[in-house]
Amino acid sequence: MVTQHFEMALTFAEFERQLQPLLDGWIVDFLADGWLLRRESCTIRICCQPLPVRQLGRLALPRLDVDLCFSACEKVRQAQFLECFQRYFRRGGG
Repeated sequence: MVTQHFEMALTFAEFERQLQPLLDGWIVDFLADGWLLRRESCTIRICCQPLPVRQLGRLALPRLDVDLCFSACEKVRQAQFLECFQRYFRRGGG
């Protein structure tokens, strides 16, 4: 199993909305703390846990702890999913 970890400045609802395009073509089970995606032999578990709000002066940033756990996924499929994930969540850097 391979796990990718992200800390994101989003609420659970915002994360769920941005995740929707990535769910296309996957069998999706909704979990209390996230989603279980299945396609062929590949399984991806997405777990989200709220973190304390980060206060920057008057600005309050929501925070979410996100884990993507890949099970029985080929490295190519993992890389493709992560590329799409980073594109949809604008985590390409810069």
